[in-house]
Amino acid sequence: MAFWNAAFFKSSRFAADPAKSAQWNSGAYLATALGHCGECHTPRNLGFGLEHHRELSGEELQGWRAYNITSDPRHGIGTWSDDQIIAYFATGHAPSHASAGGPMLEAVSHSLQFLNPTDAAALVAYLRTVPAHEGKHPITVDAQPAAVVASTAMLPPPDELSTESQGLALFEGACAGCHQWNGEGRETPYASLQGTRTVNDPSAKNVTEVILEGAKMRIGDSDVFMPAFADAYSNTEVAALANYVVAHFGGKRGSVTPEDVAARRKL
Repeated sequence: MAFWNAAFFKSSRFAADPAKSAQWNSGAYLATALGHCGECHTPRNLGFGLEHHRELSGEELQGWRAYNITSDPRHGIGTWSDDQIIAYFATGHAPSHASAGGPMLEAVSHSLQFLNPTDAAALVAYLRTVPAHEGKHPITVDAQPAAVVASTAMLPPPDELSTESQGLALFEGACAGCHQWNGEGRETPYASLQGTRTVNDPSAKNVTEVILEGAKMRIGDSDVFMPAFADAYSNTEVAALANYVVAHFGGKRGSVTPEDVAARRKL
């Protein structure tokens, strides 16, 4: 630990930047000193130290991908509006962009939803100035892939129906009722899949995790819930379902194998 501390640990308190506004400094304090956003979202080196030159550009932790939240317009949150970012803090859902899962779901449920409007705006102001990076695992979002465009809420496109796809059959049996074939989501906006990085990530790591673990958080007086399917599906079935979700809703070729799923069950 003495060697690690010498290499990576800096013992210092937060110091306001006099060249920045009071709002920016408040947001920087929330993101770094209090919120520790970088502990999940900043890449780490071989010694597990934070790579500060790529601050908040995304990392994998506890089996989940903490996505790029730099100002990069393609791979980060540069195109998100202020209202969308604040909505994500408050509810764990940003329309047309994301629904929280895994450790981020916990952060929203136990912390971020309680930000007052002033603090939420300050945090947004700080994030807007984080230098843009594409990150170690850049994800390009296709918000309208061909399969989604050709689907209705009730049915996938005809060419998918004519194939013998295990993933499609599993989605039809357990997922379509909530998420719908066009990804708009039924009954709750949290079930929307359109335009999310989760379904556009070819590794399908967060898709796999949420299939296995489900999701549960309390926002205000409401509960958000998705059941876990770890006990219902085999490793082969989870892999097939995850790859289908990425192919249908992201237009990407998923790379999940049964061996990947088996390893994730042990995390």
